[in-house]
Amino acid sequence: MWLKVLLVELVFWTDVALGQCPSHVGASSRPPPCTWAGSKQLFLDWLIGGCVVGASCGAPADRHVEYEGYDGWYNNLAKPSQGAVDTPLLRLLPPAYEDGVYQPVRRKANPLEVSEKLMRGQNGKMSKGGRTAFLLFFGQQVVEELLDAQGPGCPPEYFNIDIKSDHDFARSPKLKVMPLLRTRYDMTTGFSPNNPRQQLNEITPYLDGGLVYGTSKGWADALRTFANGSLAQDGLLAWHDQLGEGFPAENAQRLPLANPPPPTNHSSYVRQQETAKVDRFFKLGNPRGNENPFLLTFGIVWFRWHNHVARYLRRVHRGWSGERVFNEARKWVIATYQAVVFYDWLPKYMHTALPKYQGYRPTVDPQVSHIFQSAAMRFGHTLVTSGVYLRDKNGQGCTPLPFELTAPEGSSQRRVVGVRTCNSFWRSPELFTRDPANFERFLMGLSSQSTEEEDNVIVDDLRGRVFGPLEFSRRDLMAINIQRGRDHGLPDYNTARRHFGLATLTSLDVEEYKQKTGTHVEDQVLASLRSLYDDDPSSVDIWPGGLLETRNGPGQLFSKVILDQFERIRDADRFWFENSKSDLFTQEERDRLGQVRILDVILSITNLEPSVDIQEDPFTAVHQANGVGNNCMVQLSVPRSCTLHNNVTATCNYLPQISDSNAEECTKPETYDYFSGSEVSYILVLFFLLGLCFATVVVVKVMAVMKVKRHTKKAFSSFKIQEGSHKAKERVALRESRYVVVRLEQESRRIEVTGTGQERLRIIDLSNVQEMKVRHLQDFTQMIICVSNHYDLFLSFEDGWHAKRLHKELTEFCENLGINLTLTPESKTSLQFGIVTVKQREKQLADFSRVVLSNAFGSSKQADVAANLIAMGSHNKNYFLSMELTQVELANQLGMLPDSVFVKQLFRLMDQDGNGFITLKEFWDVMVVFARGKPEEKARLIFNIYDISRTGQLSAPDLVGMVRSTLGSESKNQDISHIVQTMLHSVGVSADQPINFEQFQKIFNTRSDVFNHVQIDVLEMSRKSNSRFSLYDEIPTGGFAAEAARKEYDEARQEMLTQEESDEVPKDKLWLGVELSESFRSIVNNIKNKQQTLFWGTLYTIVMLLIFAERAYYYTIEREHAGLRRIAGLGVTVTRGAASAMMFTYSTLLVTMCRNVLSFLRSTMLHRIFPFDNMVDFHRYIGAWALFWTLVHIIGHCINFYHISTQTAMDLACIFRDFFRGTHVLPKFHYWCLQTITGLTGVLLTIHTAVIYAFAYFARRHFFWLFWLTHNTYPVFYVLMVFHGSGRLVQPPFFHFFFLGPCLLFVLDKLVSFSRNKIQIDVKSVTHLPSNVTLLEIRRPPNFSFQSGQWVRIASLGISSKEYHPFTLSSAPHEENLTLHIRAVGPWTHKLRKIYKDKATMQKGEKHPQIYMDGPFGEGHQNWWDFEVVIFVAGGIGVTPFASILKDIAYKLEHSKYLKTKKVIFLWTTRSQKQFEWMTDILRTVEAADRRNIIRTHVFITQFKSKFDLRTIMLYLAERHFQKISGTSLFTGLRAITHFSRPDFTAVFASIKKKYGSMSSVVGVFTCGSPNLSRAVEQSCQVINQEEGALFRHYYENF
Repeated sequence: MWLKVLLVELVFWTDVALGQCPSHVGASSRPPPCTWAGSKQLFLDWLIGGCVVGASCGAPADRHVEYEGYDGWYNNLAKPSQGAVDTPLLRLLPPAYEDGVYQPVRRKANPLEVSEKLMRGQNGKMSKGGRTAFLLFFGQQVVEELLDAQGPGCPPEYFNIDIKSDHDFARSPKLKVMPLLRTRYDMTTGFSPNNPRQQLNEITPYLDGGLVYGTSKGWADALRTFANGSLAQDGLLAWHDQLGEGFPAENAQRLPLANPPPPTNHSSYVRQQETAKVDRFFKLGNPRGNENPFLLTFGIVWFRWHNHVARYLRRVHRGWSGERVFNEARKWVIATYQAVVFYDWLPKYMHTALPKYQGYRPTVDPQVSHIFQSAAMRFGHTLVTSGVYLRDKNGQGCTPLPFELTAPEGSSQRRVVGVRTCNSFWRSPELFTRDPANFERFLMGLSSQSTEEEDNVIVDDLRGRVFGPLEFSRRDLMAINIQRGRDHGLPDYNTARRHFGLATLTSLDVEEYKQKTGTHVEDQVLASLRSLYDDDPSSVDIWPGGLLETRNGPGQLFSKVILDQFERIRDADRFWFENSKSDLFTQEERDRLGQVRILDVILSITNLEPSVDIQEDPFTAVHQANGVGNNCMVQLSVPRSCTLHNNVTATCNYLPQISDSNAEECTKPETYDYFSGSEVSYILVLFFLLGLCFATVVVVKVMAVMKVKRHTKKAFSSFKIQEGSHKAKERVALRESRYVVVRLEQESRRIEVTGTGQERLRIIDLSNVQEMKVRHLQDFTQMIICVSNHYDLFLSFEDGWHAKRLHKELTEFCENLGINLTLTPESKTSLQFGIVTVKQREKQLADFSRVVLSNAFGSSKQADVAANLIAMGSHNKNYFLSMELTQVELANQLGMLPDSVFVKQLFRLMDQDGNGFITLKEFWDVMVVFARGKPEEKARLIFNIYDISRTGQLSAPDLVGMVRSTLGSESKNQDISHIVQTMLHSVGVSADQPINFEQFQKIFNTRSDVFNHVQIDVLEMSRKSNSRFSLYDEIPTGGFAAEAARKEYDEARQEMLTQEESDEVPKDKLWLGVELSESFRSIVNNIKNKQQTLFWGTLYTIVMLLIFAERAYYYTIEREHAGLRRIAGLGVTVTRGAASAMMFTYSTLLVTMCRNVLSFLRSTMLHRIFPFDNMVDFHRYIGAWALFWTLVHIIGHCINFYHISTQTAMDLACIFRDFFRGTHVLPKFHYWCLQTITGLTGVLLTIHTAVIYAFAYFARRHFFWLFWLTHNTYPVFYVLMVFHGSGRLVQPPFFHFFFLGPCLLFVLDKLVSFSRNKIQIDVKSVTHLPSNVTLLEIRRPPNFSFQSGQWVRIASLGISSKEYHPFTLSSAPHEENLTLHIRAVGPWTHKLRKIYKDKATMQKGEKHPQIYMDGPFGEGHQNWWDFEVVIFVAGGIGVTPFASILKDIAYKLEHSKYLKTKKVIFLWTTRSQKQFEWMTDILRTVEAADRRNIIRTHVFITQFKSKFDLRTIMLYLAERHFQKISGTSLFTGLRAITHFSRPDFTAVFASIKKKYGSMSSVVGVFTCGSPNLSRAVEQSCQVINQEEGALFRHYYENF
């Protein structure tokens, strides 16, 4: 058959030589092109239909066959993955990795130097083998059909090439290395010498149409789809909307085609901060098919060939579907491509043919070998020309046409002939969109132009000016070839020759090299080879070694490699068109396919005329037997003697060769800083976020201050002053002021300053003042009143009228009092200096008191030194020693009113010289008496204070006045005079008799230690309490008071608890062992006391830290060499660990807010295991950790994003492989931060977090509604969290693993609340109680059960149905209705009191607005029944939960129900019992029900500082005497003991521990009140727990 074909061709060429067109003699032979060129379907009638040209042809047979796949899978049925996409390259030679596993080969010769010395030379030489540029660039697309192994690995691994100082790259782009990324590899390889790294072929090695259809069905479908999304009909590939059916469609779908930046446009890309878009390319099966216009030309050839075949099949098979037509056309296109490559192109490229096809061989591996990929196939680089001509048809003169690429800014381009290779990279579509006729012109130009000569010289277009990344726009492809071989672990040149049966070299001697390789390369080049590789052939890279073998084509080694590769590809392909067992084609079809030539394809898709516009064999140069038209022969003016592939020597005719001398210059290499353009956005975003966080806090703080000022100003403006008063603003510190009312009191000779609430702020006593100075502005809007021994009164007025009014009255005031008034006008600036404000004076007074007290109550030596110093004060000009106090300032230090009898008497006693002021010495003399005086001296001092009439005797009215002075209005309308009289009668004194000092001593019983403890408590006094506390009272051991207490309660004799009387042991005599023992015991007891909280808190913290550590370990160790870890270093370790910790903390926050679930669990046995009472604290704890991890995450990403913004776009595409980004985008910091869903949501989350935490920490007190509002934006926060992770920048999202469980629990909990908090509940009655307390009695909903101490959330329909506030139930569980005691302290509670009228003022038929109620919810107080000994500590309105608990206890006691609790001590601290008289009524009920004496109540009236304070000693005695007489308190009317002091919780707890410590190992302490109260109780519990015995476990709730 092949002989017959040769005979037919011989006849054909003979006729051509005679200028005749031979006829088609038979269907088995290929028809001459001249017979069908005018009617293009005639060729397909022969090829597919099997008809003789010109004869009628019937429809081809309809046969169903197995179509070849796209991805190579199951081509080999025994090894389905053999030859599939993304499978390892074939390693024919043993790997030579540096470490034997994966490290690239390290050789001495620098690749750039090798390229420079071995491959540089004069270009523009023509082929010796008659090869055309058509053959060259067709060969490029053949290689692209077989191989794609240049994709960079991921994570990126750089194997850069050093640039020496004398290299061109050192001058431009002035870099020290040329970047090169190692290629992709099989991630299951590279772990051991037995499993070295294997690089991947990303396409199939088969000739299966991958460059036409792609390597996947999805890609092929995209090629059939138009820009509008419609599918091309009849099995066609989609065509271009503007250029028509002859060109592939534009890449509107943005297929992932290769899109490096065209180096000629580098400056514009730098300017616009983005490269060219990928949609400018034609859609092809080959992702790199748009690299250069010559390669693209062949892509268009096969696109047109497919559509030509598909139209033919549609015409002859009308019943076929479009899919069937497409697959059949694809089958024929692949077969014709295989025939052209193997039987038309390859013999002319290699000048030798493959062995005859023997059939399919499934045991052969078709995969591309490493040596073929990294070396042999790159032989074509030596043939690449510096440019290609665009040539017209013969009928148009066959002239080369000028074409100028778009000139980059600043270049001096000139109109040139042809297209320069180096300047056309990745700009291919431009040449066809400008003029579609350039397609045919390129075909003619390529066929008319010679390749470069087959030698070692490479044109500069590849050797130094090939395209590169934006940061290195031009690279040296020859150096890359060498480095790529080292990357792939290729062995040396000698090893390769040995493997393929070639003679090895013993040295790099020039003669030996020429002899063994047969090379025609110049001796000088071979000498350079010897020098570069130190005369060691075992260190020579395969690429330069094989290249230098070049003769009239590939040398010995490369020929062996190339022929081996193509033979394996053919023989291992089950779908090879000649495989008779595949049934793809009949034998006749296979015979016809074997005769197809590239000219047949070109003539079928163009309007070219054979032998006129293009020669019969475009792969071979024009010569006598391969001619063109006369005009073209004239243009092909450069002859060259050449040896053709059939070893025939001929004269080849070419167009003049394009070279550096006649072509436009290649643009120079440029570089690019990827962080450029990010500087401003990086700084702005960081400052914005930081500033926003800071501003949020500042705004909240300012809003709080402004709110206070606004309310103060509003109250001040609405405040109606009396005549003679003046409104002003007083400066109290440099940046602090307050609104005041100034009143001039002429009768009492003083200036009084009060606040907006009419509270007295200060009094300027002018009794002993002779001169007053006023500094002021000209308009008096600011004035400073200066009086000796008083701090300055700095006043500002809203206008001049008010100021001048005060000035006028002040002038008259001073004239009437005889005070010399001096007015000094000053400037606004000078007025700010030389003043003493309130704060400054307070500091001076504090220092004054501190010095006196610390020395008076210190050691004897210290007191003596201080006394001597103070005695010299009158002669010392030191301001501090000469400082004097007024009566008002003394009252402030004592915490009493300046007009009280006690203050007046004490001041009179201290003011020894009667000048109206107290000096430091006068103050010292009195303090020393309290500190070091004998009991008699203290008694005499008290007697003198109480001696109001100064007669040396006390009368009953004196004592009554003193008691009333300290008591105020706290008595329950009892006759205090009668009580005092009975006290006097008890010591034998009648009411109408005066009392002398001796009788006064009898009342206190001087044999007791009353006066050992009596003292005066001032603000700055830091004392150690010597008090003794009894469960029934804190009393002196003896005397009248002790006797009364013993008579009142028999138990008091046994339960009196005193502290040890032993003196304090000097610190230096304490044993260190004892101190350590006490400290250790304290730590152990504290751990025991909080063991549940500590255990779960520690467990939670450990789990959280382990979650952090797991991600940190993963990205530190397991991802050490991967992606973002390589760029950001440990930054990604920290941020990923922090991110996981954030997910955990923010998710578990929801659990702490499941109130219903927690309330239910608290009532089960689980409350003994888990501290449900501390969930609010746990919420804060988790929130603090969440904030910490958030800050770590944010700060870490600020650093990470800087690193990311400096990386190349290609590296980032690898690192963030799950994140889509257009290839033209150069991602800047603002891109990642604001244009990605992860970055944008991260910014929003940062802002949201700042707002939530700022309002949580700083606004809750002043703007609760803002706190509530911002906290309730948590759904937005969690939605943003979900979206934040969905960006998949670093890892797949797994927030849902943490979030779904808590979220589901939280949602169910909310549904429970929603099911009940929208039920309208009636308010049965409302009572307005004293102290702004409102009692709401609410109808108890059906099935509403609760425990005493629990709380509910209510919303009033009269205010807002959505605004809920928590309040504790004051009703007991057994009561029919629910009660709430609500104190009006804020806007909502004030509005509630206003809307809900007192029942006494309600009209008949009038109803209160209904309420919504959610709850009950539990807290620590509800677990009181779990302890045998319980202490309740209530402060102010915090008494509410204990009202419920105490009523519950009373009910159980009254009904003889089981009660585990054996003793209850209730400590109620209140400034005045009148504030909560309703609680007094409840306590009275409880006392009546407590027949077993389980409950002990103590009321602490905190407006008195200390029980043994000399101010309240008489008050104390009166109270105890009244208790003796009536059995109840003078103040409360209860049996409960009333204390006139703040409680010393340490002494209280010590007494309880000693008395009841044996009843229980754990004492429950429950506190409800202010945070200060809770802290004081907690500190006392810690002190008590330092001692052995029962543990005091503290539960608290703050309001």
